[in-house]
Amino acid sequence: MFNEDVPDPIKSEPIPKMKSAIAFTVATSASAGFLDAQHEHIVSMPMHQFKSDCGTETTLRFNPEAPAFLQQSNVPGAGIDKFKAFKTVLKDGFLEVDCVKDYMYYRGDKFGDNKHDYKLGPVSNVSIVHYADHVAKEDQVEMTQKVCFEFCRTVPNMGFFGVVNGRGCYCTPYYKPMESDSSQCDSVCEGENTLMCGGKSKSTVFAMHMCASTEADLKSRSSVASTMKASVDALVTTAKGHSGNMQKTAAALQKSFGAVGDSGAGGLMQAAKQSAGTLVHKAEDADAVAKKLGGLVSAAPKSGFTDPATVTKAERTMEDIDETVAAAEVVEADLEKLVALASPSPTNTGAAKQYYPVMYFVDKEFDSVPSTCSGDAVAEPIVDESQDGCASACDAHLHSCVGFQYFDNGSNKLCFLFSKFSEGFYYTGCGKKPPVESTCFAKLSKFEGTTLKPDGSGKCKQCFKKLTKADRCAK
Repeated sequence: MFNEDVPDPIKSEPIPKMKSAIAFTVATSASAGFLDAQHEHIVSMPMHQFKSDCGTETTLRFNPEAPAFLQQSNVPGAGIDKFKAFKTVLKDGFLEVDCVKDYMYYRGDKFGDNKHDYKLGPVSNVSIVHYADHVAKEDQVEMTQKVCFEFCRTVPNMGFFGVVNGRGCYCTPYYKPMESDSSQCDSVCEGENTLMCGGKSKSTVFAMHMCASTEADLKSRSSVASTMKASVDALVTTAKGHSGNMQKTAAALQKSFGAVGDSGAGGLMQAAKQSAGTLVHKAEDADAVAKKLGGLVSAAPKSGFTDPATVTKAERTMEDIDETVAAAEVVEADLEKLVALASPSPTNTGAAKQYYPVMYFVDKEFDSVPSTCSGDAVAEPIVDESQDGCASACDAHLHSCVGFQYFDNGSNKLCFLFSKFSEGFYYTGCGKKPPVESTCFAKLSKFEGTTLKPDGSGKCKQCFKKLTKADRCAK
């Protein structure tokens, strides 16, 4: 079998073919999809990952008398580079890519039993490495995919490993399909009979993922964390500002309208205080996540990435950053929704012109006096918006919002959107300049040509159920 006549790679497969295989190795480090070496397209395959092992020393014991070790600097796979052979973990994952009769297995062994069939000297001067030749016999175990990976991941410049006939493990810088029969990779692994490890003449080939630069990865993750923290911090500041204004304004107006017996306005203020509480609590949750991100960035290793302990700490830090960034994205999205409810945008200038005081539809004699209303709420209370802002928010609820209650106490503004009016007050004792601006607005297009005046018969569905004239003024 080993003397089978096969094409010389120099004649039938020039160097560009090998470059495409090596390019495949590079592709594995950059994508979760992988390039099929034969068909040159991206395929999705599950990867077995062991990132925490990167940079650590292997626990395997090797045979110092193996031919490759006797080659000094001219070691398999490295060609001319000096390195401490078979010691440090260089790969962090593997996945199955092909079932082929591999030219490298038959003609790429520079130092082993098939060294007389070696054909790659003039082409690339690299060699495959056999598990059986280099692991001390007393330490050899029954072959599995993972056992072969744990061996090959310590050999520099090896992008792939293959297993033949259930037990023959070898590492290779690239693989190269040969013409073969129709047999399959149907030999079970010696050490794990639920998995396949090649066939009688074919190799199950696996691509190995190169350990990424831990330092560069950590910097990238830290940058993402810092950006996320800045975004969340800005949103928290906005949310706490709106919450504080809503809480303060609602408390003041609740006191003012409670003093004149306006229970409807008092109920609106209670709803605003509850909404302010929900907003500030979510802001506090977001703030806690942002602080955690800042702590992770500060505590991340800044140097010493050649030390396995530092690499391990960096890996754990990156895992924590990933988890916390994911949590931050969730809480940020939740907080953005609450902020958007508390202060919707954009504001359409002039939008309030479409809305008239409700008294216009009740008794035009009093359409300029302060008024309040309550009813079926459309959305959450809104803070820090002008009349145009509140009108724009009502317009956004095209089919449900018919009007809104607007308050301005000189310091802050509040408004409440309604799909139906229920009860209200209109104040005739305020004079020309009331202490608190308060007006209940109804959308003209919804009520033009109709009335909102209470109807004792109950036939008018859009009318107020109760509307109280108050010869006094909230202060």
